[in-house]
Amino acid sequence: MKTLEDKARRLVDSLQTILEEVHGIEKKNAAAHAELSWQELRALHAVGRGECCPMRRLADAVCLSLSSATGLIDRLVAKKLVKRDRAADDRRVVEVALTDEGRALNERTIGGAAAYARGLLENLDGREQEELLGLLDKIARGIDEKRRA
Repeated sequence: MKTLEDKARRLVDSLQTILEEVHGIEKKNAAAHAELSWQELRALHAVGRGECCPMRRLADAVCLSLSSATGLIDRLVAKKLVKRDRAADDRRVVEVALTDEGRALNERTIGGAAAYARGLLENLDGREQEELLGLLDKIARGIDEKRRA
């Protein structure tokens, strides 16, 4: 019987293989890399996950300090890919959102990874696809909750 530690190592190995492949696909996207650094692309994707993204959550998502993330966002603002504003309910909170140009670039860069993911999902039947996505969503929600705590 496999221990939780064995299962955790198996999960890490599987995720590493998938992430390396997705990273490779994103690196091959010459159009995006001509315009953005790898960190800028990561920030663009993090902001693009929702309507707006508080700077603290963005910094956590791209694994940078708040001051480093601020510099990163400064570069994306200068490129007119994101905009910054204060949260309406708490003026101390800075929120970042994609501009129309940023949204279009984000969609183009995600396209290759999404095509790869479609190929992965084709190996599973409909029920397995839903089960996998449900479990991954549950893990992602747990990560988000820990980040907010």
